[in-house]
Amino acid sequence: MRKTLKKLPALFIIIILLLPATTVKAEMPQISGSAAIAFDMDTDELILTKDIDKKVYPASITKLLTALVFSDHYSSRKTEYLVYPQEGKLVTPFAIYWNLKNIPVGTEISADDIMHALLLASLNDASTVIALNISETEEDFVQLMNEKAKELGMLNSNFVTTSGLHDDNHYTTAYDLMLLLKAAYNDPWIREVSMKQSYEMKSKSETLGLLENRNKHIGLLGNIMGKTGYTGEAGRCFAGVYERDGKTIGNIILNSTNDGVNLLVFEETESMVNAAFEEEKVIKLSKSEEVGVITVSYRPYKFIGPTREIEVPVKSADTISVYGNDVNLSEADIEISYLDLSAGEIKENSVVGTASIKERRVTKNVDLLSTLDVEDKILKTHLLSYILIVFFTVTFVVLLLVVTISKRRKKAARRRRIEAARRSNKYVDDSKRNRFK
Repeated sequence: MRKTLKKLPALFIIIILLLPATTVKAEMPQISGSAAIAFDMDTDELILTKDIDKKVYPASITKLLTALVFSDHYSSRKTEYLVYPQEGKLVTPFAIYWNLKNIPVGTEISADDIMHALLLASLNDASTVIALNISETEEDFVQLMNEKAKELGMLNSNFVTTSGLHDDNHYTTAYDLMLLLKAAYNDPWIREVSMKQSYEMKSKSETLGLLENRNKHIGLLGNIMGKTGYTGEAGRCFAGVYERDGKTIGNIILNSTNDGVNLLVFEETESMVNAAFEEEKVIKLSKSEEVGVITVSYRPYKFIGPTREIEVPVKSADTISVYGNDVNLSEADIEISYLDLSAGEIKENSVVGTASIKERRVTKNVDLLSTLDVEDKILKTHLLSYILIVFFTVTFVVLLLVVTISKRRKKAARRRRIEAARRSNKYVDDSKRNRFK
């Protein structure tokens, strides 16, 4: 016999589980950026959020995607030389030919030096060099970029340029850039380059100049890498990674106010990062907290008699929590499911189900435990009837034995009398006597 688990108090359970999250909200600092996100790089948990699905322009943060495609093709041959194309001269400064040295078309530069130009100084013609040394046209390379973006799960993005220079159809979201930043951080070549304060760039034949990292936080506040971006339409943008006390947090701010000296976006980033490291999770379900009751069907007398039901309180085996940001408060769903177990399988603290909380990229599960031994509870509930059944059963068996023994004794006595009569010739066979009548 299997049990029937009824979710009668389901609405009550959900209300109780959601209540803590509705009363505690993450303290998102006031920032001018129109979209922002802070997240745990190791667990993918969203910590602080602001309009993370809003369509925005990424500006030069785009170059992280360009770098990923570049790394896919050249990470194993970083010392190989790339040829500087004519199209590089057509790119708007910042550029190698403008900010470092006016190099001639055909200049050979190593892949590693081009990666440094792309990520440290954000030189726009570096992206053109990469694109035209991998693909026939920049449009073909952009197609590779969009394929890579979809591979990363960036489903609300579209890229038109390799550098991030403005195009109305070149857009993304803070959430999609979270996926890009994590992928870039996990690429050893990109991470190695991004961590440097400066780098002396060279071509095959000469020194081109010193590249300074445009990330003002590098080496400060736990920052280990970052990428800046700016256009008039995109505003000031910054995506950075910070390590403190064994925890790694990614932070992205988009369309921050342009203050002319590119300081405000870093100040806002500092506020967000500090808040993210200090933010505590909201407990949605505490360890040993009773989350509801399941109803188990059983028959007290096994194969006969009516079916009864017993209520089994269920508790959480552990704590489950989330950050109380806008996204989690509106999207984090709680699901409760129960195993199909017989009444005899449910012991005290045995697993009877699972409670799950689903965030965007994270699902957290906790076992649900029975608070009682069902068979023991059934025994205690019906103990008197079981005693009476045993008593009457034993009494019946004893009486049956007495009657059986008595009958056997009478039969034995009769056989003894017949045998004695035969021996004394006094026995008359009734069947013979009947023949003479």
